[in-house]
Amino acid sequence: MSWSELLQMTNPSSGFVLTTTVTEGRSLDAAVSNPFVSAEDRASGADTFRRNCAACHDGSGTHAPLLDRPLRHGDSDLAIYKVVRDGIPATSMASHADLPFDDRWKVVSYIRSLQARTSATSDDNAPHLDIRVKGDDLIAPNSGQWLTYSGSLDGRRYSPLSEITKDNVPRLRVRWISQLDTDDRVLEATPLVIGGALFTSVPPAGIVAFDTISGKVIWKYDRPLPDNLPMCCGRVNRGVAVLGSTLFLGTLDGVLVAVDANTGKEVWETQVAKPSEGLTMTGAPLATSNAVVVGVAGGEFGIRGFLAAYDPASGKQLWKFNTIPGPGEPGHETWKNDAWQTGGGPTWVTGSYDPSLDLVYWGVGNPGPDYNGDVRPGDNLYTNSAVALHADTGKLAWHFQFTPHDEHDWDSNQTPILTDLTINGVKRKVICWANRNGFYYVLDRVTGEFLTGVNFVEQNWADGLDHAGRPVLSAGASTQGRLIRPGGGGTNWQNPAFDQGRGLVFVPTTEGASIFTKTDPDNVQRGEGGLFVASGAAWVSPPVRAVRALDAATGERKWEFRSPTAKNSGYGGLLATAGGLVFGASGGVLFALDSASGQELWRVPLGGETRAAPISFTVDGRQAIAIEAGRALFVFGP
Repeated sequence: MSWSELLQMTNPSSGFVLTTTVTEGRSLDAAVSNPFVSAEDRASGADTFRRNCAACHDGSGTHAPLLDRPLRHGDSDLAIYKVVRDGIPATSMASHADLPFDDRWKVVSYIRSLQARTSATSDDNAPHLDIRVKGDDLIAPNSGQWLTYSGSLDGRRYSPLSEITKDNVPRLRVRWISQLDTDDRVLEATPLVIGGALFTSVPPAGIVAFDTISGKVIWKYDRPLPDNLPMCCGRVNRGVAVLGSTLFLGTLDGVLVAVDANTGKEVWETQVAKPSEGLTMTGAPLATSNAVVVGVAGGEFGIRGFLAAYDPASGKQLWKFNTIPGPGEPGHETWKNDAWQTGGGPTWVTGSYDPSLDLVYWGVGNPGPDYNGDVRPGDNLYTNSAVALHADTGKLAWHFQFTPHDEHDWDSNQTPILTDLTINGVKRKVICWANRNGFYYVLDRVTGEFLTGVNFVEQNWADGLDHAGRPVLSAGASTQGRLIRPGGGGTNWQNPAFDQGRGLVFVPTTEGASIFTKTDPDNVQRGEGGLFVASGAAWVSPPVRAVRALDAATGERKWEFRSPTAKNSGYGGLLATAGGLVFGASGGVLFALDSASGQELWRVPLGGETRAAPISFTVDGRQAIAIEAGRALFVFGP
């Protein structure tokens, strides 16, 4: 090391950790620890690498060694640094001593992350993958596959497979189980099934590819994460998207990663959101024919939320839509006191897409702070809203706000269901939406016009909805220590399902009441870890979970099934099938219901947390059901 380098490294503000005494078994190389390890540092290092190194290190191994495996000249931070700085004599590896000191260390961080990410299976009999998913495949998916978060771009969570029926569902048996390599006990991901492979995200930031027949691991991808990320609700991830031969994963440190679906090798990554600003990413991306759309989490951390779209081939941002409009943007007038700067508006649940209208539909979450609206006067657009965006530009086509000026944390982060229904004798292109505020809505998806609104759980905060769908507030519906229904919400992010043939929407519901409180406006400030909620809510009794079938056009309840419950085991989303069944998970149990009556036909205990939704696909020509629970993935079949 040169004297100038040593001076920079020994500066107390540099962040370097130097062990001055080399103990037995510890080399001098190992005594230097690279401080440039944040997501921003890795992204900067990746950019420097692309500009200076990618011409040779193109990932083929033809022009230069692959960097995602042990390196000949050493794998320590300092060993890699010296190769970057000095090059390797008598090889094409040139010196990059002209790079600034910090940039060299950021390149080291990027290279070290490559080494940690990909682990191919050692099974010589693992299938060779040839994944190629076209945009048309997403629009009209093969019934034996599960290609998107919701199974289709319309958000229906419906499988046209009909082999499993109410007559033979009791004969379902486990085909295989795989224990996932994670320390996190809560899994919320929806797997994708493409050809003979199942792909699932694994918290905190991994992907695993399985052979659907044997359950054997084909490859694994893992991305290291920094500590102390702003997370309200655990290290969760709800899945991946696919387009072409590439999978797309949003990570908790705000990075969108593209991974080769056939090999597990990283293709590119791009920084979408900054954890330093309270932002994370937990939702599955949505792939259209030409873009990958991602949302952000962080509604409890005083963020300014957004949606963004990226080029699938390069990771270049195509557009960005701010869910909290700033000065000069439509809707900014609904924010006072400069509260828009910390207005919330997270977009953490995957939306839907109508290719015929080329519109992306997405739900927007709570305003910030969650429980005290006194410091943010106005309706607070576009929080607690559905937004329809032009897929090519991200420009707003229309919006509908379910809960103006929300003070109850009633996020509109639900999956939009797109269908055609006859409303008042007229066939309409619509969105069906059971909202966390306790009302079920039907909106015209071309214009955003309000068509239907009725409560699907007990509520006391509104006397009803006016002709435009705006709630008519009841007396005492504020957060001033009042008992409010539906408390924590009549539903949450867990997925509904829709059966077009029966005209039924199946909703995981919650009956309950909470006492809401709010901080004095003069004392509203960020709490520990950056939390910005200004008091909260407390259930007055344990919530009651149920699956309810609603008439899609009117919201009329057709039947109810009380969901299984167990201490410290949550509930997940739903799946409807052409076999006349509704599958769901709750209280550590996977169950199947008759979609016409709600009668339980089958159940099996899974032995762990049940927060994810089931999916259906074919294995060797036979229908299968898969779900994640605890730390495992279960696949069932006849």
